[in-house]
Amino acid sequence: MKKLSKIKITLIATVAAYFCTTTANAAIISLDSSVNLAPLFNSSNSNYHPQGLGFDTGTGELLYMQQSERRIDRSNTSGVFTGSTALTNSPNHTTSVAADATNYYYSDFTANTSGADLFAQNKISGVRTQISSEIAAYGGYPIDVRDGKMYRTEISTSYSWSNLSTIRISDLGSIDSIDQTVTLSTTFGIGDFGIDALNNEVWVLDYNANAAIRRFDLSTGALLDVFALGLDGLDAGLTYADGKLYVYDWVQNGPSTLSTYSVLGVTVTPAVPAPAGLPLMISAMVVLFGLAKKYRVL
Repeated sequence: MKKLSKIKITLIATVAAYFCTTTANAAIISLDSSVNLAPLFNSSNSNYHPQGLGFDTGTGELLYMQQSERRIDRSNTSGVFTGSTALTNSPNHTTSVAADATNYYYSDFTANTSGADLFAQNKISGVRTQISSEIAAYGGYPIDVRDGKMYRTEISTSYSWSNLSTIRISDLGSIDSIDQTVTLSTTFGIGDFGIDALNNEVWVLDYNANAAIRRFDLSTGALLDVFALGLDGLDAGLTYADGKLYVYDWVQNGPSTLSTYSVLGVTVTPAVPAPAGLPLMISAMVVLFGLAKKYRVL
């Protein structure tokens, strides 16, 4: 009886393993459009790299952060200018931007290592609040805000972001209480990033003059996809929203551009790919069925 049970269990486990085991999903992206932006998106003064792009989850607008302009410029997702919001209290070198229905959020490396890093500005009143006690980021850092969560990298230790590789996650109500820290499997830095909260993934633009876009698992940091697009990741911003990637290629004195990529979907690939793996699996199943018949398991 024990022998019969083992054969039956082996048969079931073998079939289940083949049909249930898959590799990581592979995304496909396609360029929808690339448009020149209005002249105000082309600051004549960059100070240091990079410039930031964010998504306003409250209005559905794209948000552009140019370091030396002390304002947030906005457009619809087609790149058409929709307005500007002045930043109060005269920030110095703002590097990244995000928003929800209530606030704009931005990182600033005012006074470098002796200035506060992270602020919120109320959309209605314009009142600015320092939301983190962190005073360390020499060159600022990229941020994103989704579903009541703040996502940010580790602090930068220079103007370059080539050594950034970590995403820290916290509730907006307690920014400095880090709930999760994820180290991404990359050595190319983080020029900007966008969160896909639905799929628990993060899209990253390399901090590189010949940058790729990379997709990572937000739980493990595992690299899922690489799209070698040859982008300028030093002067650019990236964000994600509703199945689209948006890339802001900032060009001093212009024209700066907005490129939109559709994430077309995913493909699920068996861990033992057909046709190489399938005949082997069928042969194993035939043997098992033969044994099952012999011992009258089935």
